[in-house]
Amino acid sequence: MTTESLIIIFVALAAGSLVKGISGLGLPLTAIPVMASFMDVDRAVAIMVIPGVLINIWLLWTYRASAVQIPKLALVCATGVLGVIAGALILSSVPGWYLLLVMAIWLGGYLFTLIFRLKLTSAGPVTKHMPLFVVGTAGVIQGAIGTAGPVLAPYVHSLNLKQPQYVFVVSVLFQIFALTQLVSFIWLGLIDLERAFESMLACIPIAIFLPLAVWLSRFFNDKAFNILIVGLLVVIEIRLIWRIIT
Repeated sequence: MTTESLIIIFVALAAGSLVKGISGLGLPLTAIPVMASFMDVDRAVAIMVIPGVLINIWLLWTYRASAVQIPKLALVCATGVLGVIAGALILSSVPGWYLLLVMAIWLGGYLFTLIFRLKLTSAGPVTKHMPLFVVGTAGVIQGAIGTAGPVLAPYVHSLNLKQPQYVFVVSVLFQIFALTQLVSFIWLGLIDLERAFESMLACIPIAIFLPLAVWLSRFFNDKAFNILIVGLLVVIEIRLIWRIIT
């Protein structure tokens, strides 16, 4: 990769870390599509596995005072684990072009839900009464594409938690996904020594900006921040579409 590409990836990881530190979501959502526009999708997803495990450990410790009980935790864990394994199998066998297309469609759909969120509120009751389906689906997406946040967010939101509790619960679920993803990726050969090294390098900008984001979360204007992130995601979507058509 060129120096310009490395800088762009660094900025994407930094921006994703800021989102993650404030909301508990958003690092893979921001970073993986950017990296996938410069490398194979399976490589981009694999690079984010080790940072995901370390980030969730840090967030769980940081928000440990806000720990809450997750309904049907054992079933939720089992469903999530099976979903991640299924997604990893898909990632290891499907051509990268198709995954790039799925990512573009998925990110475009997520942007659609953000823009027209008032028209899509019916998703809340559905996810509230179908937590296992939601977590299982999120696991498949996490294993195949590495970004399950938009699927999990409505389910966790239906639990009516405050911001610190929300981040804690999301981190619990993501850690279940991340550990399963790490084991399954190693087993399937999706993570080798080279990708493990790249994954550790990805931890550098995250280690710098994630603590900063947690501190900023006490002062930041959520509305302005959301506008900035949505704008960034629109640029990422355009980049993915351009790579597909060219």
